[in-house]
Amino acid sequence: MRIKAIGVFTVLALGLGTAVAGAATTWPGDSATRTADGTNVFGKNLSGLSFESAGVVWAVKNGPSTLYRLVPSGSTWKVDSKRSLNFKNGQGDPDAEGVVSTPDGLFVVTERDNDNGDVSSPMVLKFGSGSNAVAEWKLPGMPSVDPNDGPEAISWIPDSFLTARQFKDDTGKLYNPADYPAHGAGLFAVGLEATGGIFLYALQDGGAKLVSKFASGQAQVMDLEWENNRLWATCDSNCSGRATTLAISDGRFKVTATYDRPAKLPNVNLEGFAISPTCVSGKKVVLWSDDDNTGSHALRSGSLNCTV
Repeated sequence: MRIKAIGVFTVLALGLGTAVAGAATTWPGDSATRTADGTNVFGKNLSGLSFESAGVVWAVKNGPSTLYRLVPSGSTWKVDSKRSLNFKNGQGDPDAEGVVSTPDGLFVVTERDNDNGDVSSPMVLKFGSGSNAVAEWKLPGMPSVDPNDGPEAISWIPDSFLTARQFKDDTGKLYNPADYPAHGAGLFAVGLEATGGIFLYALQDGGAKLVSKFASGQAQVMDLEWENNRLWATCDSNCSGRATTLAISDGRFKVTATYDRPAKLPNVNLEGFAISPTCVSGKKVVLWSDDDNTGSHALRSGSLNCTV
């Protein structure tokens, strides 16, 4: 989310995100964190993060729209490659707020076109090896919000998990992947900054279909992460950097825990959050991105206990 003076739109909360979870407990990992990038590598506006593997992280910058491929470099991460991003028609400057690496490809969520920043335009874009999106979906079913308070987060949940846990859509029907032809192997969770609500979509050839919506347990949501059969929802300094986890209970996603940020992680504009898929000596690497590039660093690293 870039700071910009724009018109105010009506926010229809729809009861999502406003049901704040219980008292937060201590972060379930090391209290210490460290900077994980070089000085002024990214500047401001680094927003979303996603691990492809333990050795590859994707990051997006929301303006100018940029996709980075990061690899380890000692105790930090370095840029292996980067590219500017455009919409499918080769035009525009997508306000890329979140990114997720999936078995079906690489996907970016955007809340607007920075070239027309006063107009809300929530979309998911799919990218191959080039700068232009290879597919794009407009996101239905979201409330009208300020263009700079739109979709901020994206993650991906496999169909195998949803069916095994007997997930139900908003009509109460058991989720059946066959009802959504050509949607890939899972559903996309998109977090709306303005309300903290989470919207679950099937991205099909003919468009995006809203399958479910539910509260994150946060007043706002900045990133989402699927890890160990649960969905993490994180917030920035507006919520003191807290995180919630959600899991399926009685067919619906519900908040299971609320955690404070690590004690030594600064309370800054933490818009990106990602957890390594690999456990080493009982810990997983966790990365946060700081949209404000505080102290000339936009990337911070910590850990999560594997047994949480």
